[in-house]
Amino acid sequence: MNILRALRLALSVLIFTAVGIMLSHLLETRADFSAFNFFSYFTNQSNLLVAVFFIVDAVLRWRGRPLSRSVYDRTRGALILYMSMTTSIYWLFLHHLIHFSSPAASVANIFLHSGAFSFLVIDWLWDRPETRMCKRFFVIWLLYPLAYIFVIMGLGALRSWYPYPFLNIAQLGLQKWAVWNGIMALGIGSFAVIIIMLNNRLRIPSAYSSLPGDRTAPR
Repeated sequence: MNILRALRLALSVLIFTAVGIMLSHLLETRADFSAFNFFSYFTNQSNLLVAVFFIVDAVLRWRGRPLSRSVYDRTRGALILYMSMTTSIYWLFLHHLIHFSSPAASVANIFLHSGAFSFLVIDWLWDRPETRMCKRFFVIWLLYPLAYIFVIMGLGALRSWYPYPFLNIAQLGLQKWAVWNGIMALGIGSFAVIIIMLNNRLRIPSAYSSLPGDRTAPR
């Protein structure tokens, strides 16, 4: 799995690079640029979570205290869900609204909306999960997106700024806002269920998975 581990770290570097390119471009081109607003986008948050996860996993393994296989599989499943949200919502609803004058920023933007998700799917198929997941992860995985919505809506009411047009309740009105977000909530919940089902179907039973702590399972 040495090649896969190297690719995971390479992905982390690419994510940080892409975020840096976007940050630099917006600093140069937008007088009203806000770093707080920039990091309020779910796209940037979810990508950075992926990068940090793989770096933390590599550091812990280097120190001889790797994540247990169950923690790794469950966290990766959550990240696949978050990146599937980022990718699907962007390409279905937002891509035609976003344009950059810089080719580098355009490439970085596409990478952040597709690159990590594509890699996570490949990683999932290459290094298949060993942990069976029960239905409660449907709820656990959705805690972060739900918290994100509540925080963004609260801040939006105070600051009159929303990172995505479908969250702008002041512009949409309560009825349209409820319809839009109801549809997306149904889609996100469906993604979570599908990921859990596919995880259990792809799962490879391993002798390591029965060991206490599951710390020696290779990845």
